[in-house]
Amino acid sequence: MNSLDIYYEELCDLIYQIAVDENGWQKFARRLIEIMDVNYVHIQAIDFTFNMISYSNGIGVLPKQAYAATELDYLRYPVEDDPRWGQFLDPNRQGWYQCNSHITEEFVAKSDLYQKILLPVDLRFVATKDLIWDDKICVFLTITTSVKRKALNKTELEFLDRLIIHLKRVVISLKKLFEFSSDSIVGFELVDQLPQPIVILNLSGQEVHHNQAAASLFDQHPVLKLKDHRLQLGEAEQQRLLAVLYKIERDFRYQKEAIELYKNMDFKIADTDLLLKMNLLLSEKEILFWGTRPLVLVSIEQEKPDVSMQNMKNQVIYQLSQDQLIKRFKLTKRELQLCEFFVNGLNLEQIADQMNLTRSSVRTYLRNIFEKTLCNSQVELMHLLMRFVRK
Repeated sequence: MNSLDIYYEELCDLIYQIAVDENGWQKFARRLIEIMDVNYVHIQAIDFTFNMISYSNGIGVLPKQAYAATELDYLRYPVEDDPRWGQFLDPNRQGWYQCNSHITEEFVAKSDLYQKILLPVDLRFVATKDLIWDDKICVFLTITTSVKRKALNKTELEFLDRLIIHLKRVVISLKKLFEFSSDSIVGFELVDQLPQPIVILNLSGQEVHHNQAAASLFDQHPVLKLKDHRLQLGEAEQQRLLAVLYKIERDFRYQKEAIELYKNMDFKIADTDLLLKMNLLLSEKEILFWGTRPLVLVSIEQEKPDVSMQNMKNQVIYQLSQDQLIKRFKLTKRELQLCEFFVNGLNLEQIADQMNLTRSSVRTYLRNIFEKTLCNSQVELMHLLMRFVRK
């Protein structure tokens, strides 16, 4: 009899709590660490569309903050530069992958991955097994042990195999949470209809989706381009954008109270006429399900010369059904005017110019519109207004 068998029922109960308890994964992982004397229990996902880690949630023997730098650096470490991935993702591999089968001590001594990221928090021997593996995504469980503890043995892996049967069921039921999925974004289907250029990025800086307006801008603009799913901004600005995304992910994971800072955040691209408006796309479920890597909606604005009200009217792409908006939300004439400009892609400063108002006054009008329509953000308001566009 396996000495671990006495813990089987207890761990199974904890596994099935993962789907219903926001702290379920942490409870299961911490108990597994205690029972098996391991250093780190990690569930991750690779989205094959982008060849990037789309989900990462690890629990270790040290406090969570001790792993912060390790987690963030590892999320950005290229899959193709980690020799373990090639072995793990080999379609002919069966059963558990264990790094000690091919990673030598000589390699560890010379590897930045080990010397700068893993070993400082005493992570050495990895055992990994897939929970979901299809054309789009691979979700997998990783157990890591220390140099002193050594790799997991055959008996321990057999015990984990019995638990994985149940863990797979839970993970399959939560599959959407592990993908870089634009489909789950509220109002995503409207992004392609909007007249302003919009790009959706993941927190590694990769483009997940862009609309036709953005595609046209990439074709025409002398500086801003899209190549290999990445915005091309020039080396200095590229690094600055990645630093901002790194900070967003750090705060999202370790300082949830700072999330409000990343709504409608400005990123001016130096020496260009471009301003990126960045909004963290985040549902309540993602906030609770720690480990998700949320997406960022980037609206691209170009500085334009002032135009007259009459010229602006001639350029309107969408016209709203004002009678319906008045009947449904009791909007005033000025609020309707603001909505018309807003739905056609003008930013708040441009709307202020067109309506001959201060930017503060425009924000006041916008707050009143939010209250009347029960919207909490400009993204939600755009979503609502598009339903009232005249066909």
